[in-house]
Amino acid sequence: MGKENVSRRDASSKKGGWLSVCKTLSVEPAGFLLICSAVVSHLIFQNIVMETACRNDLGYEAETCKEIITKVNATYKTQEREIQKVVAGVQAMMSVIFGCITVLVVLFIGPWSDANGRKMPLLMSCVGIFSYSGLMLLGYFLLGKVKLTAMALTLMVVGPITITGGGAVFAMSAYSYIADTTSEKSRTLRTGVLSASVRSGTPIGFAIGGGLTRFGVGTVTSLFVAMGLAMISFVIMLLTVKNTAPKKIGVDEVDEGDEFEDGVKVAKKPKKKRSAWIRYNPLTKLWQALAILWKKRKDRFGFWLLIVAHMSYAAPGSGEYSMLYLFVRERLQWNVSDYGFFSMYNWLMSAAGVFLSMFILSRKLKISDPIVGLVAGLSQIGGSTMYAFAATALAMYMASATDLMNGTIGVVVRSMLSKTVAPDEIGKLFALLGVLESLIPIGMVPTYALLYKNTVTVFAGAFFLLSAALTIPAEIIFIYFICTKRNMSPKKEEHALDGELGPSGKPLVVHKGALEDRVNNELVKLMPQEIYSSKDCMVGVFEA
Repeated sequence: MGKENVSRRDASSKKGGWLSVCKTLSVEPAGFLLICSAVVSHLIFQNIVMETACRNDLGYEAETCKEIITKVNATYKTQEREIQKVVAGVQAMMSVIFGCITVLVVLFIGPWSDANGRKMPLLMSCVGIFSYSGLMLLGYFLLGKVKLTAMALTLMVVGPITITGGGAVFAMSAYSYIADTTSEKSRTLRTGVLSASVRSGTPIGFAIGGGLTRFGVGTVTSLFVAMGLAMISFVIMLLTVKNTAPKKIGVDEVDEGDEFEDGVKVAKKPKKKRSAWIRYNPLTKLWQALAILWKKRKDRFGFWLLIVAHMSYAAPGSGEYSMLYLFVRERLQWNVSDYGFFSMYNWLMSAAGVFLSMFILSRKLKISDPIVGLVAGLSQIGGSTMYAFAATALAMYMASATDLMNGTIGVVVRSMLSKTVAPDEIGKLFALLGVLESLIPIGMVPTYALLYKNTVTVFAGAFFLLSAALTIPAEIIFIYFICTKRNMSPKKEEHALDGELGPSGKPLVVHKGALEDRVNNELVKLMPQEIYSSKDCMVGVFEA
């Protein structure tokens, strides 16, 4: 009877915990809707910019352009290729401009939100994504009325979302907001819910966009759907997000003459206020993020190699994504609906690959990180090669299945990097990776776009072979770590504590080379299965 009461109380406690989490959700559902909106708009924009290039840049008739864009008519193969060359050139130019602006915006908004709260950046990101759909709608209405080139249309549509930070600022601000407003006990759960919400928005967005196109819903209605999703997200955050005010004053915010009590500013000498640009200069923040590269550490060479591996993995993704729609139109005559459903399938395969590789290879089979990374790299090289020569829809889907482990490389490299830095450098490390991931598209998208533009009439899949080649350095680095036994999962050192038994009657042991700490009498009194700090190392006391 007692056990039943305990189990009921546990079940009730868990239910209450989930209910309390659901009541506090704010950025999680908003993030899901916002990503759905952005993905739907992205799908629609592919066709709008192609139609603009067709009618305004190349001067084809409106009826001809409609036939080319919506039906992917093979009769107009030559015209289709000319349109794609224009679009690829626009993407090459715009990626550099918008990429640089995005990096500066993120580096400015990050420290600014630390001092002024997260609500404004979150709302700004919503406004940016809403304007993305709204200005796209305006550009569509202007077709045939104003001779707006594809370059000018892209500047008009993508400019505001770039200045407001879009998805990058939302992700940064949302995760920071969760950290600001949750206890350590609930933070992991809330962070996981946010991550799942944002990630699930991508395949659902592709499904919505593809479905709207497949069922004959027009461009205008589809864009109104995207705008509606962004508006609901804005309202949710406006009503539920509380502006988190900083409790402590950071070093960068201290002026000469300020007075403090327990780290809190209590008085200040009258002084001319510095501008926000000076206090949160993004160029300074960029240099601070990159400074971790030059810091002396025990295995600096290994650290640099892993940074190269991370860039080697991240580069193909940004380049391929920008050219994929043009490729499937050229090679397979797919429309935006076919592309949307394939993108959903491809994303789900990648997510499944990460889960299976981490759960089976790492957790169950205890395979070391470098070996898992090597296998994942082979998956990416194989998938990219199959994509390059795919001539049917079945071949594309099979290539995606072969490439299912590509996302695992990023997980493995991050894990290995975290083992090469001190605990107090973890935040700086991930800030560096975030900066690099923002900078990589600036170089890779133009490279892929120009390669596609110059090979579309000869071998449209050439850029996939570039992806395979870019993955090779990461493979060499993983082989190096395997051969040198660096960053491999260490064997645990164990030492039984004589006469000390756990609740189950088994002896307690000390792990991780902390044998010298056994002279500390308090050590044997610690509860089992917990981690404690000593002066020199982490001490783990477990049951044998």
